Amino acid sequence: MIALHGWLDNAGSFDLLAPALAGCHLIALDAAGHGRSDNRSADASYNIWQDLGDILEVVDRLEWDRFSILGHSRGAAIASLFAGTFPDRIERLMLIEGGVPLIREAADAPENLAQVLQQTRALHDRGGRLFSSRDGAIAERVKGFSPVSSEAAEILAGRSLRELPGGWQWHFDQRLKAGSEFRLTRELLAPFLERIAAPVICVLAEDSPFADLDLYHEMLGLFADIEVHRIAGRHHFHLEGAADEIAAHLMRFVKGG
Repeated sequence: MIALHGWLDNAGSFDLLAPALAGCHLIALDAAGHGRSDNRSADASYNIWQDLGDILEVVDRLEWDRFSILGHSRGAAIASLFAGTFPDRIERLMLIEGGVPLIREAADAPENLAQVLQQTRALHDRGGRLFSSRDGAIAERVKGFSPVSSEAAEILAGRSLRELPGGWQWHFDQRLKAGSEFRLTRELLAPFLERIAAPVICVLAEDSPFADLDLYHEMLGLFADIEVHRIAGRHHFHLEGAADEIAAHLMRFVKGG
């Protein structure tokens, strides 16, 4: 299976979960602009559908005709889009704290595009914050946009925190902060979700930014074959003590139980 991490995370996101998936051949990727992967070119953007081409390149080089996808957050949304685009290639779709891309109304598209283009220009040549100490960088990640435990931050630091002359810096392309130039509408997203042929499992945290949104449940309802579970934890619960419980759900699902 291919494993896809969330926004501003990296492949280390699966360091605790992967060992608990006994017998699974799991390849976790650093998405473009994250971890140890290169940034996209100066004229490129980070709309999530661009990641589909990266995944396709990887699995074709691996000569995997059929495979499963495991995704967390942004990675789960990308996984769903891929499964709807290439339904004949996906055996099972496993979603952790995500699975449905953020959507907007069509009427909002011009204003959103203007805002994101301006944000991208402002971020284009900006470097990330330089911290005087490693501990300071870890502390900043702990209280970030999506808070994590210090242990989780240490895991993510393994692939993203770099020592530079004068201090420490988290590596990710700053343009990722600008968001997507375009967001799918309900009408555009629905055919992707309805086209997914693989069975789907979605595991959500009790303290989830998605789990109680009516819109999210509306979109999850478009999957033909899905089971949804909620367990204790926050958005990064797979790095904060819930890896074994999540893995138990996934292993039963993989084995068809």
